Amino acid sequence: MSKHLFWLPIVCLITACSPSLPDDVRSAMETLPDKIDFNLHVKPILSDRCFSCHGPDSNKRKAGLRLDQAESAYAELTEHPGYFAVKPGKTGHSQLVSRILTEDPELMMPPPASDLVLSSAEKAILIRWIKQGAVYKPLWSLIPPERPKLPEVSHKTWPKNGIDYFILQKNELQSRQQAEEADKETLLRRVSLDLTGLPPTLEEIDAFLADTDPNAYEKAVDRLLASPHFGERMATDWMDLARFADTHGYTVDRYRDMSPWRDWVIRSFNENMPYDRFVTWQLAGDLLPDPTRDQILATGFNRNHQQNMEGGIVEEEFRVEYVADRTNTLGTAFMGLTLECARCHDHKFDPVSQKDYYQLFSFFNNVKEAGQISWDDALPAPTLLLTDEKVDSIARFLDRQIAAAENRIEQAKNDLEPAFETWLANQRTALKATPYPAGLIGRFDLNSPQIANLLNPRQQGEMRQQDVNAFIAPVLVPGKYGNGLLMDGDAWLDLGGVGAFERDAPFTVGIWVNLPDSLHNGVIFHQGIGAALYNFRGFHLAIKNDRLEMLMAHVAPYNAIIEYAENPPRNQWIHLAMTYDGSSAAAGLKVYLNGVELPTKVDNDLLYKSIQFHFGGQPEPGIQIGARWRGIGIKDAVVDEITVFDRELAAAEVLQLFDPGAFQNLLNKPAEHLAAEDKTLLKTWYSAHAAPGQTQMQKDLQNLRRRRNETTDTVRQIMVMAEMPAPRQAHILVRGQYDVYGDPVSADTPERILPMPADLPKNRLGLAEWLFLPDHPLTARVAVNRLWQQFFGAGLVRTSEDFGNQGEMPSHPELLDWLAVEFRESGWNVKQMAKLIVLSATYRQSSRAASRAAHEDPKNRFLARGPSLRLTAEMLRDNALAASGLLVDKIGGPSVRPYQPPGLWKINGAAYRQDSGADLYRRSLYTIWKRTVPYPTQATFDAPTRDRCTVRRQKTSTPLQALVLMNDPVYVEAAKVLGGTISRAETVESGIQTAFRKLAGRQPAPEEMQVLNELQKTEYQKFSAHPEKAQGWLGSGESGIDPAIDPALLAANTVVASTILNADAVMVKR
Repeated sequence: MSKHLFWLPIVCLITACSPSLPDDVRSAMETLPDKIDFNLHVKPILSDRCFSCHGPDSNKRKAGLRLDQAESAYAELTEHPGYFAVKPGKTGHSQLVSRILTEDPELMMPPPASDLVLSSAEKAILIRWIKQGAVYKPLWSLIPPERPKLPEVSHKTWPKNGIDYFILQKNELQSRQQAEEADKETLLRRVSLDLTGLPPTLEEIDAFLADTDPNAYEKAVDRLLASPHFGERMATDWMDLARFADTHGYTVDRYRDMSPWRDWVIRSFNENMPYDRFVTWQLAGDLLPDPTRDQILATGFNRNHQQNMEGGIVEEEFRVEYVADRTNTLGTAFMGLTLECARCHDHKFDPVSQKDYYQLFSFFNNVKEAGQISWDDALPAPTLLLTDEKVDSIARFLDRQIAAAENRIEQAKNDLEPAFETWLANQRTALKATPYPAGLIGRFDLNSPQIANLLNPRQQGEMRQQDVNAFIAPVLVPGKYGNGLLMDGDAWLDLGGVGAFERDAPFTVGIWVNLPDSLHNGVIFHQGIGAALYNFRGFHLAIKNDRLEMLMAHVAPYNAIIEYAENPPRNQWIHLAMTYDGSSAAAGLKVYLNGVELPTKVDNDLLYKSIQFHFGGQPEPGIQIGARWRGIGIKDAVVDEITVFDRELAAAEVLQLFDPGAFQNLLNKPAEHLAAEDKTLLKTWYSAHAAPGQTQMQKDLQNLRRRRNETTDTVRQIMVMAEMPAPRQAHILVRGQYDVYGDPVSADTPERILPMPADLPKNRLGLAEWLFLPDHPLTARVAVNRLWQQFFGAGLVRTSEDFGNQGEMPSHPELLDWLAVEFRESGWNVKQMAKLIVLSATYRQSSRAASRAAHEDPKNRFLARGPSLRLTAEMLRDNALAASGLLVDKIGGPSVRPYQPPGLWKINGAAYRQDSGADLYRRSLYTIWKRTVPYPTQATFDAPTRDRCTVRRQKTSTPLQALVLMNDPVYVEAAKVLGGTISRAETVESGIQTAFRKLAGRQPAPEEMQVLNELQKTEYQKFSAHPEKAQGWLGSGESGIDPAIDPALLAANTVVASTILNADAVMVKR
């Protein structure tokens, strides 16, 4: 609006009186309601046409004018004192009026360049609103809901519960008649599909038809709510919301198994877990006091997002993406807000600033996770081990055994004190220090280009480079002793398999190295096959940001030991040694510089899975020196004299390794000259060598640790949430870019939605509790709206993902609030709310529309008739399987792989291995969900990719959908089995009636029977004349055919069944 502001005084003078209205606007005025409501009439116009330049986003705001707040809209224009955009009650003094009425393209608003246009009715609304005082109201959805009184209605016998009063009142105002109640067959099929996702059986239909009890329908509803399939039905929609999939997404899109979390969701719905608890466990179950396994398992919800394993990506960039996904999901799933629109700038339409976004982001920013996940099938940490009671019992037993073994070793050392004092005084000086302590299994002196283990020359050292199949000659330069090996930062020395230790094996690695000043990051030695690509599986000693880093990991940074020590000296020869005791604990991992143990800072101490690769029997990689594949090496450093031991060296032995002469001097030192630290050092040597049975006790301990590790190394695990000990500092990210930091922020909630009480913890648990505060304006509304959508096809707020200014207003605001309060006061009882909806007269109406209602309300927003919706992708397939008798109704378990066209997964190098037997016929909920290649049958019928949270599926109608129903093996096989049912019936007619009832849930009409009978006769004649054509119908699927049935008859009846499957009566839930 800043453009051509020099015109403003002239415009103001011209329009000082009430402007004359154009004829089209004057005519539109006559159609408006007497009272203009800001939320209902005005805000949608301002939001859509004005807020992008004159809304909440300060970075995009033009001319300093805000129209989303009354105080700003009423204020003097900052560039033209004395003039006002909106002057309540005075259209002639309101620049908004003159700007929307002018024909001058230099002055009109919205400007022509915006491609936004106001209709005559919209202009009339804005003018009348200003004339009536330009009253602003808060965004309707941000006003806490209060239970309204039930409205007065004329037809007092029609309502069956509170819902119906609100629906009836609106229709009575428009003189619309409510439809009659649907017939019993239609109603039972509708409610069965809505509550369980499955059609009623013939026995259930017949029982319901025969039940004359006035409460027969309620009894049917109670039976369905108690069905274990209720949880499956509810979980299906929750999978969309939770972006559940069986693969990680992005380009590689490898498999992962989160099915235990899905099983928990099903179980929770079946047990009718209160919604507040259900959500709290998923957002913050790990933060509850003494959390149970299920409470931790539930937090898998926040790990369902895509995760990237592509090589070469920026780790932090994708870690930030994961946190942003959780933040966006919070907004869509629980608040009905498009929070993602505030990631790069203040929200253009809703009262959510960029600072608000990153304060919410901060709640989810404290997970120690990798931005680039491991290339293999290792689940990204944090994870939960899915042990059972047997495994737990074994683990507890072995933990006790290990503790006892450690105590025995410690006690043996303590018992040595008298003997040690004797040895110290009389015997130690007789010892002669050897260059290498016991346990040496590898020594590489690097004096010759033919590098080999001097203890086992068959173990050849090779210089490898980033092309792992290529070898280069070592570059030898003067070293610490003779020659040393010059490292170029890219190539590494592979020690020929030496040092492939598992986490239960004690070891020591020593190396002489001369590090240049220019080196700030690089690996000195490591055991593994890569860096970030495998989340640093194995162990290493490295320079990281000018510190020594010791790491031992299954997948870093969570399932790992990570320690840091001081920056080592540069441009001089130093000896480094890393020792490990096999305990899988940070206390057992030590680093020595020139024979002296360095103090370390422990960054992570939680190693609970194998550090090896287990690549199908292939040998594990050994230690590699100076660089690694796809990692940073120690460029321009020189290394020499590498030693590897299969035991943890004692501190005195590390000194011996560094300088045998210094150790000999210590042995020779007179007792009266020994300092306390000298005695402590000598005692470590004596304990390692002189304690009776020490070697055997160490072996026994190692065996116990190995057995303990084996109990968990093969146990399934699942991704969960886990909070870091200290919160990670969050910042506003400028333009949403991961590495451009703005102001620091801390965890908090948007004040204009609901300030976070001071007594709530500023973590995910506090956030979950905030969502369910009694005066939270959004949580209950969003939840009941989505539940309403499940039964009626559209929510009371049609844009169930957006309750903000760009979303639609609720069709029945009072009903939405009544339901929200009812839900909250019921204790967040999901089954009770579902029952309330399906028992309402509104839900039970026939979907047949009177001509007037169909004309006035074609989308049935005012519900003068019952819902009429095409079955979802899952319901279509499950209906066919159930009706044919193929459905395997097992609850839960890993995802399965039914029929799918070949070759689809080749797009990212995967192979689809179809299941067989019962797994072909599981419910669609359990069909494997590959994000980049969704199961085509379901994708064709609008199932989302689940790349992000989806609370409202798109609805399409395409020719491809008909082709799927006619040709997909699932449907052809179901038709074949139903064809067998028809063939075995007493008569063809009775068989067709049975198949129709199984699929459509009702008796076929006479005209439908006539068409199907004629089709059957025609097809039978065709197949009798050309029996070879039957194979296309009868060869589909694994299920066999009855050899006693005439193939021509079976094929004809299969065509009939396929035709029924494709009928509107089957595809549509009425």
